[in-house]
Amino acid sequence: MKKIKYIVIAGSSGGHILPAIKYLNNLSKIKDPNKILFITNKIGKNYLDKIKSVKINKLILNSKNKFSFVIKIFLKTFLIFLFNRKIILIGFGGFITTPILFIAKLFNIFLLSFNKIYIHEQNIIYGLANKINYLIAKNIFISFPKINMRNKEIFVGNFFTDKNMPREKLDDNFINILLIGGSAGSLDLNKKMLKEIENINTNNLDKIKFFIQIPYTYFEIYKKIYNDLSGDIRYKFFTFKNNFNPREYDFIISRSGSGSLNEILYYTNNVFFIPHLISRDQHQKHNLNYFLSHNMSQNKFYIPNKKNLTSRFYFNRLINPYSIEKIICYTTK
Repeated sequence: MKKIKYIVIAGSSGGHILPAIKYLNNLSKIKDPNKILFITNKIGKNYLDKIKSVKINKLILNSKNKFSFVIKIFLKTFLIFLFNRKIILIGFGGFITTPILFIAKLFNIFLLSFNKIYIHEQNIIYGLANKINYLIAKNIFISFPKINMRNKEIFVGNFFTDKNMPREKLDDNFINILLIGGSAGSLDLNKKMLKEIENINTNNLDKIKFFIQIPYTYFEIYKKIYNDLSGDIRYKFFTFKNNFNPREYDFIISRSGSGSLNEILYYTNNVFFIPHLISRDQHQKHNLNYFLSHNMSQNKFYIPNKKNLTSRFYFNRLINPYSIEKIICYTTK
């Protein structure tokens, strides 16, 4: 049985998984990656290529039924906890985190283990899993500042991708418009975009380039829709941008997940956010209201008819690009 010192857990969405992967990548620079385990589900499996060290252990767990899922988690992790009594665990969100963290807590109680449990909450309100995880966590790393913080909470700011990574450069001769919505979440944003395009003078379309996120399975359907519009529309579809550069766009239409809000508003406020309202807690709406109350986002959806890059410099005092490094300081001290 391999020795494990750190367990990182995340599932359900990229908003949970991407900060977990950044934590893994940074942690593996200072700790032995052979002693690090990443546990995720089938959604997290799609992001494994972003883990830089091949030595990091990975465990992918899936099940259609939640009860059988919990049983599978217990069977797969029992020996890990039995042979490792001092594990540092951090859950970044998703249902998968709760049973694993509670199993670690049970080992603390019944087998005198000394596992330390942490969680990370990237939204302004706690998700259901983290509301439960809060009960057993040593500390909770929160992304939004609060006037009245609970005893367990530590403000670290929001997850941020590598700010030094090479980023895209666009043609400044065009008005560049970006639409991002996260997989299928971008479909209804496209409907809103298409209505706006219909109101643009066809002569102005020559000045504009559209960069549009679309799930790959919808490429052909939306190609036909955009091609059928009047006027010569310059557009480019993509499923994921690895070198996304918010500064290069004159206007951005985006979902208001915590990751999108902070990634974009670190560089520019030429953005209109539309919350995804299908989640039970409507956390995207609450995230957005926080930034709107600080006058840090556009409150009108429009397509500009001239270049909107008035300044390459933009500073957002509410965002900490070193939030993951701060978490590592706490969990490894």
